[in-house]
Amino acid sequence: MQHLYKTISLICVSSVLVACSYVKQDHTVDWSAQQLYQAGQDELNNYGYQDAIDYYTKLLGRYPTGQLAQQSQLNLAYAYYREGENEKALAEINNFIKAFPQHPYVDYAYYMRGVIAYEKDISIYDRLNPANLAQTDIQSLKAAFDYFEQLVTHFPKSEYSEDARYRMLYLKNLMAQHELEIASYYMRRGAYVAAINRAQNILERYVNTPSTPYALALITRAYSELGQMQLAQNHRQVLELNFANKLNDPEIRQFLSGDITKKRNLWSILNSKPKI
Repeated sequence: MQHLYKTISLICVSSVLVACSYVKQDHTVDWSAQQLYQAGQDELNNYGYQDAIDYYTKLLGRYPTGQLAQQSQLNLAYAYYREGENEKALAEINNFIKAFPQHPYVDYAYYMRGVIAYEKDISIYDRLNPANLAQTDIQSLKAAFDYFEQLVTHFPKSEYSEDARYRMLYLKNLMAQHELEIASYYMRRGAYVAAINRAQNILERYVNTPSTPYALALITRAYSELGQMQLAQNHRQVLELNFANKLNDPEIRQFLSGDITKKRNLWSILNSKPKI
């Protein structure tokens, strides 16, 4: 029993020594908020995002109020974003917007939220090949579009709003192409009504996007396959009147008179040009 007590005592002493050693290793124990903020800023400027996260987290834990804490929360979100920890970045941004809706940099927070949402589930390959984005789930793209829309609605004169509008246009084009990819899939399966419905979404929700003439061609062919020739002719006329220059496009011709059951091979899909 005495031996057991000695063993427990040694373990306790060792634990205390380890704890003391850890405290000694933390050279920021007595730092002010300004020192922690500056250290985080230096790391951020030198791409040391993980160290910046450490400094900003300590600052927020020790000095949770004040101007430096507010700016640190924004910087922490950016550091998380650059480290690829987008869920944590979004959480920090959302908390900031909720806590400080009148902050002079809240427009930047709205903008960053859109950027982070856009890149949350997108691989490097997808960024290099936008066509691939249109063939996958687009929930993150929709969320990003909504976030950018909130920015330009609430802060139309923000320095970030112009870039947000360009990003919204790009996202809108991608979402339209996504609808076209689904409509094309239904066409190949002979599900003409479903194909028409998805293509009609482009004409109603994503009008004036580059996918519009392709949607018209697809609807024309789908109605033709269903034997509804008047509706097919109506959409054909709209296509010819508004997009005469696209009538010789290979994909449009494929929709209008080609073998609609033929599926493109993987290589052609991955290397197709996005309609943006």
